[in-house]
Amino acid sequence: MRTADSCIRSRRLALLLICVLALSFNGFGLVRADSAHLFIPGIGNAVIDGYIDPTEWAAADSYALTMTNSTMTGTLFVMQNKTDLYLGFTIDDNEFTTGYSSGLYGDTMQFEFDDDNSGLLYDVGENKATIFAATPFYRDAHYINTTGSSTADTTVGGEENGEGLSARHGDKNHFELRFPLCSGDSYDFCLSPGSIVGLRIKYYDMVPDNGGFVYSAHLYPGGELTSLVTIQLFALYSYLPLIHR
Repeated sequence: MRTADSCIRSRRLALLLICVLALSFNGFGLVRADSAHLFIPGIGNAVIDGYIDPTEWAAADSYALTMTNSTMTGTLFVMQNKTDLYLGFTIDDNEFTTGYSSGLYGDTMQFEFDDDNSGLLYDVGENKATIFAATPFYRDAHYINTTGSSTADTTVGGEENGEGLSARHGDKNHFELRFPLCSGDSYDFCLSPGSIVGLRIKYYDMVPDNGGFVYSAHLYPGGELTSLVTIQLFALYSYLPLIHR
């Protein structure tokens, strides 16, 4: 016969196991062990004007890291409302370049999404949003092969969704992105309340050189395709998108 103490211990072990499973799994996907940081977005809205206004972004979850191959520090800010994901990024670069070189329009930031939180970037069809320092300023794209090549959604009959802008403020470059949680475009992700999406950021730092421009690439959080941060969407919202597929 089991004693009262043994029953209590069994219940405690069962509760501990439930807690461990709850932390590592929810109904929408795994929180991967290799995630450098799990963001829980604050609820808010921001005007996309290239300025991480402390008032507008006061509710954001944020996390600072030293960029790869660099002494620069990048800080990612994450918010959402019922329809959009807001990503802000500041980096203490020593200049803000607006020239053109090799398909880049000045200092350029790419937001590389792991749509399904598989833990690996560049699955075909997954999303990439790019913010340039000069016109055209913003590009909504998706990956077309696992080596990282991408194409703009509009080139294959999709829509350009979201908006992005950057600017220099004080001693930092600021980048702001608004991207729909579920635009209805078949080339964009459609995230549900509680969904987890992976993300890596690639920053191309452009500088003048002998009458032209050169650039170097720096990553947040890391250089491996499995080095990501994760974002878990606020679970109390209910999205009712109209999907065109």
